[in-house]
Amino acid sequence: MNASIPLACFSAEGKNFLHPPRAYTRISMRGDKCVRISVTLPQSLLAELDKLVSQGFKSRSQAVAEAIRRLIEELRMDWRGMVVCIASYCYEGHHSSEELRELGHRYLDVVVSTLHIHVSEDLCFEAVALKGEAEKIKSFIRELGKVKGVKHLAVTAVQLPGL
Repeated sequence: MNASIPLACFSAEGKNFLHPPRAYTRISMRGDKCVRISVTLPQSLLAELDKLVSQGFKSRSQAVAEAIRRLIEELRMDWRGMVVCIASYCYEGHHSSEELRELGHRYLDVVVSTLHIHVSEDLCFEAVALKGEAEKIKSFIRELGKVKGVKHLAVTAVQLPGL
């Protein structure tokens, strides 16, 4: 299906992308035909998107397509079987570090390694490498998210088919 929806979008500099050049209208990403859509964003988010584009993406479309691909991969992850992942997060407070240490010890069968970085006097960053059964790793991540002081929890996972 080849649909074309007018793109009414302005950059932070006020450039109008309503009528882009013809070459732009037929870009192809990974061999797929592209469909034009319209997206409404807050100005601050658009400014951040434009910064990303200027740092290496060919276009806004490429940056947005990559973000959507990553979101789809994350949401469609089939959390069954063997999984390898990194759980990264920041946390505040010394009481949190003790609770996090205890959590890691309860899950020794899936915690492979931990990287700890002192960001400031009160803030730490950790990345925990995990490998094991998906259900056990999901349980660890759920408990991790409940620890008081944990912020910005992000998980990057890869399923290991056939293991």
